[in-house]
Amino acid sequence: MPWFKKFLCLLSPLLIAVPAHAATTKAAVFPFDIHDAQQDGEIVPQFNPEDLRRLKLVVDELKVLMAKDGKYAVIDLGPHAQEIEKASPFKECNGCEVPIAKEAGADIAVTGFVDKVSDALLSLQIVARDTKTGELTKTMSAAINGNTDELWLHGVRYLWRNRFNVEAPAK
Repeated sequence: MPWFKKFLCLLSPLLIAVPAHAATTKAAVFPFDIHDAQQDGEIVPQFNPEDLRRLKLVVDELKVLMAKDGKYAVIDLGPHAQEIEKASPFKECNGCEVPIAKEAGADIAVTGFVDKVSDALLSLQIVARDTKTGELTKTMSAAINGNTDELWLHGVRYLWRNRFNVEAPAK
């Protein structure tokens, strides 16, 4: 066998094993919102502190999952805290998070929402928008049947694995 064929035979497994470097998407992950049906009709809702803690828990978990993946770089939104406070809740503003995310240098703006019907029935929604166009790029929802840290985390991990981190089929 000529030397170049031997060389190619030795080199080809290495070429296959080296992943192609895709561009990293910069993501602005905003605090998630909550709607508690038990608070409907209240002038000033008094959200359960455990639910508010779990909202932060699932946001932090999503950020960790995104950072571990390598396809995403999570942008620090700390310098935009006042703008975020004024604009929220994001479930009601139809994309008002996009200019904040764009200003922060992000390619996508990620928001989320928990709809709590009761302690036994909740729904977690995650939405991503392109910061250049404002268009929705991803929308997803998962039912959570129980109100524990592990079940909320299971919901965000499920959405990450099966919806968020899955490429759309080519058209």
